[in-house]
Amino acid sequence: MKLKHKFFLAFFITNITLVGMMLVFIYLNFTTEFNHFVEKQERKHFIKVKQQLTQFYTKANSWDTITYNTQLWRSIVEPEQQNNEQNASLKNPPPSLLWFELPGNLLQTGRRISLYNQQKQVIVGREKINENPLIEPILLNNNVIGWIGLVPSKLAANSPAKAFLNAQLHNYIIITLLVIVLAFIMAIVLSKHLIRPIQQIVLATDELNKGNFTNRITPLSQDELGTLSNNFNKLANTLQDNQQMRFQWMSDTSHELRTPLTVLRSHLIAVQDGVFVADTKRINLLIDQVSNLNLLVDDLSQLAHSDTASLHYQFKTLNIASLLQHTLDSYSARFTQCQLYVAPLELDNSVNYQVYGDRERLQQLFINLLENTCRYTEQPGQLQINLELVKQDLKLTFSDSAPGVNKQDQKQLFDRFYRVEKSRSREYGGTGLGLALCKQITEAHKGDISLQGSPLGGLQVTLTMPQIG
Repeated sequence: MKLKHKFFLAFFITNITLVGMMLVFIYLNFTTEFNHFVEKQERKHFIKVKQQLTQFYTKANSWDTITYNTQLWRSIVEPEQQNNEQNASLKNPPPSLLWFELPGNLLQTGRRISLYNQQKQVIVGREKINENPLIEPILLNNNVIGWIGLVPSKLAANSPAKAFLNAQLHNYIIITLLVIVLAFIMAIVLSKHLIRPIQQIVLATDELNKGNFTNRITPLSQDELGTLSNNFNKLANTLQDNQQMRFQWMSDTSHELRTPLTVLRSHLIAVQDGVFVADTKRINLLIDQVSNLNLLVDDLSQLAHSDTASLHYQFKTLNIASLLQHTLDSYSARFTQCQLYVAPLELDNSVNYQVYGDRERLQQLFINLLENTCRYTEQPGQLQINLELVKQDLKLTFSDSAPGVNKQDQKQLFDRFYRVEKSRSREYGGTGLGLALCKQITEAHKGDISLQGSPLGGLQVTLTMPQIG
């Protein structure tokens, strides 16, 4: 069963149940209130007729006149003023659900009243006095002068009150059927309205499953479905960006691998054809190209492992200042070769330089940063390294001398294979992956790395890591 059918059944069944319960409640309450109202009106009528009969007997001193005068009897049991009073009382009926005006002669109480003499013999009305459920004596000076009987409306056959109740039930049933038809229509409308954003999401996910990441959903509401639509759009944007990055990754990777392979192939073909001699110089050149290719493959492997969260880290407490100083000492020969002056690292003995990290990965991070400085700083150059405590983080800055990097390029240096001067980078063996690796390692240590212009005219790398203790 589709979701729209479930919505429809839920709304329709709920509406039918509520309408049915309301019908039963309203009709039962109406019947009870109406019967109570009828009994009250008939009781008032009955007492008034009894009083009039007493007055009549006081004047006539017998019932003979009534026996032979039907018109007189009707004037007593159904007087015009009684009808007027009844109409006046029915204009504002007491039952709460009595939303209509009853006709003045609806109850016809007078036709169900019977009169009997002292011996309970019929004068007007039913033959036997016991046929009347309600019987009361007519007293004059505490003497019984006759009996009056009444068949209540609710017990009378073909009672106008019963007929009126049946008519109202018929009207209620018609109204209920109309409400059910309206509920049916509203259930269809509401189910279609609610299913529309869901259908959008279903169609959009189908397109997403087919690889169409450009499809977007226009949110139709601001509820949970609207939030789901916005989340879908964010997911589609992420997948589209990842697809573009993957394509760019494949393009850049193939391009970077093609360069050393092309050099190797061209030189080997030249040696094969006898154009070049396979001497020591030529072989060293080929070995350098193989080394560049091996370096590129190693960097790609590191990034691939980091992306798939399979790059293993052995975290433990270590002194980042000692590790940095050890790396600087091991690179002293490289600094001399590149004519790079590195200012001595100044440390504050009162500061705790302990962090929670992987020694080999952090050393790889420092080597990448120092190697970039050695490769791309003009000779003679300078490098200044500062390590300080800022709030609860250890802040490490690498500031080198010219050349600098403009702000636009600074934003892209962490992108894989991005290099400011690609020809110069290849000349010095760069792969364009070093800073991307640095960012991966820093984020794995819950730190942050950023690039700014250096006060010495070059590039400044700022690294922050949380301190322990």
